[in-house]
Amino acid sequence: MSLPPHAHPEAERRYQPLQRGSGLRLMHCQCRAGRGERAVDEEHQAFSITLVERGQFSYRTRAGKAYLSAGWLMLGNAGEGYACSHGDSDGSGDDCVVLSLSPALLEEALGALGAAGGPGRFEQACLPPRPRVAGLFHGLDASAAEGFALEEAALAIVGQVRRALQDGEAPAAAPSQDERARAAAHCIETRSAEALALDEVARVAGLSPFHLLRVFRQAIGVTPHQYLMRMRLMHALRLLRDTTLAVTDIAYESGWADLSNFNKAFRREFGCSPRSLRRLGRPAGAPILRA
Repeated sequence: MSLPPHAHPEAERRYQPLQRGSGLRLMHCQCRAGRGERAVDEEHQAFSITLVERGQFSYRTRAGKAYLSAGWLMLGNAGEGYACSHGDSDGSGDDCVVLSLSPALLEEALGALGAAGGPGRFEQACLPPRPRVAGLFHGLDASAAEGFALEEAALAIVGQVRRALQDGEAPAAAPSQDERARAAAHCIETRSAEALALDEVARVAGLSPFHLLRVFRQAIGVTPHQYLMRMRLMHALRLLRDTTLAVTDIAYESGWADLSNFNKAFRREFGCSPRSLRRLGRPAGAPILRA
């Protein structure tokens, strides 16, 4: 019997099936690999788009190597080798949600999106956080396998990934991206709810502010400002899903000083208001699918 899309023969990795469709699987993956545990070469059994929900680890494929943390998207091609390592992690492992697609289904999805005849594989190893994709994954968690939610979300997720790759959001294929950019990204991730100034992030990275702008975009795939806004939206999404806080409180907890700016940014990203998303229990389907 073949292993799951990211099965690890040695590390403690547990998979919980969440939903299943024709050529589609959605699973929760809990990895408890310790810090410095030896990486093992593996092979993707299907195409996969994986949302990192918690933890940090390095991911190496034919397309390159990158350091992934919460919110990042890990991309896998059927039949291609890969390895994950936890040398720089905090030792507590990681949690991910995995959407796997058969080769035939990915080809069908790309055709439906008007990309027939293009490369039938992911040409990058990963993508920086995209709140809308995280929203689609979280929406599937809440949909309890009802109706056609899995198929609709899968098409929308593939469309978002394709758009991000077309927009050049993939990070540089450097051995470990750029240590200075990684330090800046970690600063933004851990302090996104603060009134963070670019000078502060640049000092953490040991760069001048303008030098940071160039290095960060090249290594991470988006600008520091885009990364900060996405971290705040990811935080807001989690609070909407996991708490009963009022929307105003969520805006301030996520780092916005102005409620109207929060609402505008949220609607621009998700196609609906924070209240609508919470009321529906999942992102509004049509606006997200159009993107």
